[in-house]
Amino acid sequence: MYSIELKYFKLSAVYCLILGAISALISLIPFFMPVISLLFIPFLGVIIPFILLIKKDGFYTDENKAYAILGAFGGFCLCISYLIVFSPLVLLIHLVNKNYYAYGIQFLHPFLAVLFFVMIAVVYSSANSVVGLIIGFIYKYLKGKTNA
Repeated sequence: MYSIELKYFKLSAVYCLILGAISALISLIPFFMPVISLLFIPFLGVIIPFILLIKKDGFYTDENKAYAILGAFGGFCLCISYLIVFSPLVLLIHLVNKNYYAYGIQFLHPFLAVLFFVMIAVVYSSANSVVGLIIGFIYKYLKGKTNA
């Protein structure tokens, strides 16, 4: 049984938090918001942190569940950081420019907003878990090809 080192969780969290904040800033442009929130974060969000973990920090394991766990953890961190940065900025822009899209955020009760954010993060983390598993399969296949 393989256990993932704590440093990889920390590095994955840092990479995903930074990527989530950058994605939130890009999402302020209304054209890019659906692309980022419906395609990039749930399905492609953990690819960049995994590439950084593998290339820069030397992460490798033979067990696929480690990739799935890191994918789920990264997807959760990515989504939470995206929502924490994106939501207040949208509300601030909406105060200044009434024609800007508010996405219904101002109508949410604070408890329901937190519940909504956590539920979205859980859904996105499960999707990113599958992406992490696929990355693990591909990386192990390519690693086996180069060693053979």
